[in-house]
Amino acid sequence: MFYYAREAVMAEAFGKAEDLLDKFEIVVTEKLHEKEVVARQTQWWVEQNLNDTVEIGNYIKQVLAHEPNIVGIAAAFKPGFYPDRQDKDYMIYYHRDKGRVLRSNLFADESYLHQPWYEAPMTHNKMMWSEPYEDYRTDGEPIITYSIPLVKDDEVVGVYGVDISIYWLSDTVMALRPLPNMQGAMVTRSGAFVIHPDTSLLRPRAMFRLMEAHPEKEYSAAAYKILSAEKGISFLNIYGSTHLVAYGPIEEKQYELTLFCPENEIMGHYNSMIPLMVVVVILSLLAIMVFCWVFIHRELHPLRELESSARQIKSGHYYTPIKTSKRIDEVGSLTNSFIAMRRSIRKHLAYIANNKQKLAEQHKQLTIAQERIREAKKVKGAFLQNMSDQMIAPVNEISRLVTEVREHHSEMSQEQIVELSNQVDDKTRTVTELLAKVLEVSTKKQEDEA
Repeated sequence: MFYYAREAVMAEAFGKAEDLLDKFEIVVTEKLHEKEVVARQTQWWVEQNLNDTVEIGNYIKQVLAHEPNIVGIAAAFKPGFYPDRQDKDYMIYYHRDKGRVLRSNLFADESYLHQPWYEAPMTHNKMMWSEPYEDYRTDGEPIITYSIPLVKDDEVVGVYGVDISIYWLSDTVMALRPLPNMQGAMVTRSGAFVIHPDTSLLRPRAMFRLMEAHPEKEYSAAAYKILSAEKGISFLNIYGSTHLVAYGPIEEKQYELTLFCPENEIMGHYNSMIPLMVVVVILSLLAIMVFCWVFIHRELHPLRELESSARQIKSGHYYTPIKTSKRIDEVGSLTNSFIAMRRSIRKHLAYIANNKQKLAEQHKQLTIAQERIREAKKVKGAFLQNMSDQMIAPVNEISRLVTEVREHHSEMSQEQIVELSNQVDDKTRTVTELLAKVLEVSTKKQEDEA
């Protein structure tokens, strides 16, 4: 929007600059045309009375009396046009000097024969404005001359020239400029200013002196375009501020018009639009940020719920309800997959809890059985210890009886020996019974352990 608005306002500003340039051209052309009309009307009378030089001189004086803005008029003839004149060249020239009208035989204190205002019309047989020359002054002011060929019998016999002050022309045109802050200039193809707000530049080659004073590329490029009779618009820093410079040639004249207008005046709408566009851009960015925040917040809401559920699952809360998503995008698929995963986790946790309960019960039973085994072992140990204690006395008795028989068998009678043998048999039977019980208990213990 800013780009197209900028293009539209820029085009409008350029159009305004071209319109001001056209208006300025109209003002300049009108002032030049006024003097051209006076020159053509008076030249006709002079051309009709070429044989009466006295009347021509009087007529030129009358014209100067009625046209205060004309500073000089000359009727210059080719050498030998008047055979009765002793001088080969002859000119009737009246000009102003400090308020008086004087006649001179020389133009700028030298012969007119090789001066451009005379030589060019004589050569090309056409009306034209001359170049301003610093040495050509009338009443102390630099002048330009509108020259018209004088024709007799289809032959150019002289030149009729009307001089105007370029100071007067510059001041008059600048007073009629379309905008008060606008400045204008008119320059010839040779780089001489005819109209310029700075009268010190109304001299030959002033354009090139400006180019030397401002060697920047933009100045040189614009100056060469102006001198090449191109038409265009540029931006230059003039008088310490940026100016829009519009330039173009005057049709059918050897002059170029240049218009200088402050950028703020010609680009006022564009410059006032820049802060407006900045405000619009800022508001647009804020609107985009708000929209993006709302959109992202809405899009991330299911993810935040999933993140909260993940924290709850991490904390051990597996039964917090989560709404099933109706969205068909990746977020909806992720939400439903997360719900399915949580259901699967709860199912596995229930299965693990059930097995844990079973294992706890089995562990309890095993603990009880182990305790019973431990108690049985204690009982069996006590029993075996008791049996062992009971076997000690019979074994000791058998050992005593065997020792007594071995030591005193020669002294004993048969009956004593038989009695002692019976006692040994009884004790041995007792030990054998005890050993049988111990073996029976040991065998059972091994079977229980197996």
